[in-house]
Amino acid sequence: MTEAGAAGTRPRRWRRALVATLTLLAGAAAAQDSLSPDQMRVLAGRAAAAGEAQLAREAAQALLARDPGDTQALLALSRAERDMQDFDAARDAARAAWREAGTEDERYAAALAMAQAHSSAGARTRSQLWLRRAMQVAPGEAQRAQAERDFRYVRMRNPWSTRLTFALTPSSNVNGGTTSDRFDLFIDQGSNFYYYFPDSVPRNATRALSGLEILTGVSTSLRLGQSETTRSFLDFGLTHRTYALSPDARDIAPDVEGSDFARTTLSAGLRHDMTTASKRLGLSFGANVQHDWYAGEDLSRTWTLSTSARYALTPKLMAQVGLSGDHEEGFDARSDVNGWRASLGAVRVLEGGHRLSLAVAHRETDSDAGTLDYTEREAKVALNFGRPVFGTDLSLGLSAAEREHDEHLYSLDGRRDHRFGAWATVTFDRFDYYGFVPDVTFKTNRTESDLGLYDSEEFGVSVGIRSKF
Repeated sequence: MTEAGAAGTRPRRWRRALVATLTLLAGAAAAQDSLSPDQMRVLAGRAAAAGEAQLAREAAQALLARDPGDTQALLALSRAERDMQDFDAARDAARAAWREAGTEDERYAAALAMAQAHSSAGARTRSQLWLRRAMQVAPGEAQRAQAERDFRYVRMRNPWSTRLTFALTPSSNVNGGTTSDRFDLFIDQGSNFYYYFPDSVPRNATRALSGLEILTGVSTSLRLGQSETTRSFLDFGLTHRTYALSPDARDIAPDVEGSDFARTTLSAGLRHDMTTASKRLGLSFGANVQHDWYAGEDLSRTWTLSTSARYALTPKLMAQVGLSGDHEEGFDARSDVNGWRASLGAVRVLEGGHRLSLAVAHRETDSDAGTLDYTEREAKVALNFGRPVFGTDLSLGLSAAEREHDEHLYSLDGRRDHRFGAWATVTFDRFDYYGFVPDVTFKTNRTESDLGLYDSEEFGVSVGIRSKF
């Protein structure tokens, strides 16, 4: 079996017949000192398929001496060189076959040959890239399905897993600014003395600013070890969000740039997953460190320990529980924060393959800064449709959360926020390009606060690209 495709075990009788055919062809070559190009291609192809690598190489080289652009000969040579463990030569021959290919069948075969050569050499990430090419140029659904199966096989054996993220999101509120026209403020001056500012009017960047969010990111995981019931990973991630303000937003806040709200996150972590032999119970443990920049300046560094468990109550009902603790180290004038979070959820598979998810969470933080010291409760529900809806994959979700601050810089009695959100994600599988498909997320969020400065609304449409696999 090759790593980019399963070559089935052939019956011995068939193999003996094939070897006999090769012997006759080789004998004909010796007796007549010449074979036609078609006969030589048959010889090279059958020899390669039978594992007679040396004979396949000689036949292919003879064809290439006559015509260096003979695609079939290059494919046979790539297979022969791979079987003889000369992976550089196998890649060279496959690359030449890709360059010389004139039909969809030849391009597909050349892409597979290149993927197989890379995979055999241990370069499985590059093998996956060539298998994506094979999917793209596949002459039919059966060939495409084979390339997809090979892709999953190589991915399973690849210790590295990498995902790229890109999304554009027009939004009515890129900065999380207030949508209130007026609000009251109490400014703490210490010693229980406050300045009172009634009917304050938001200005500049305190107002909601519309614009375009631009998100780019990459995440990669290295599988450190694996057994039947355990897996360990080293995870890395990098994301960057920046914004382009709309003309209306620039009129509201002429001295503000979209990059003033840009955020960059770099993370690294260790993760260990365990399951029972029955796969009914799964446990996960993790440690992570994350560094954040805001507007290009150091914002915080967060250390997190987490654990979670999932248990299959029935074949169609999964329960989940999670617990984490974190310490956030603030830079410059930002205060440190200690926090913890607990969550409980369930996933139910409905008739038709639809998946219904429910989750609740509780989080508490402790900080000298009132804006960072709070208690939060959140609930979410999501539905992923198991069948296409008008030819697309569709998922829907709702969320609600309550956050309480016992103390706040702008209030006499703390602050309470209620947040509500809804989203719908549509994935267009028909617009498949190299195994990547576009998705569109429609989202709306609303925050109602007893401190009007924090009332806000946001409507956005996110357009992104993701891998099908």
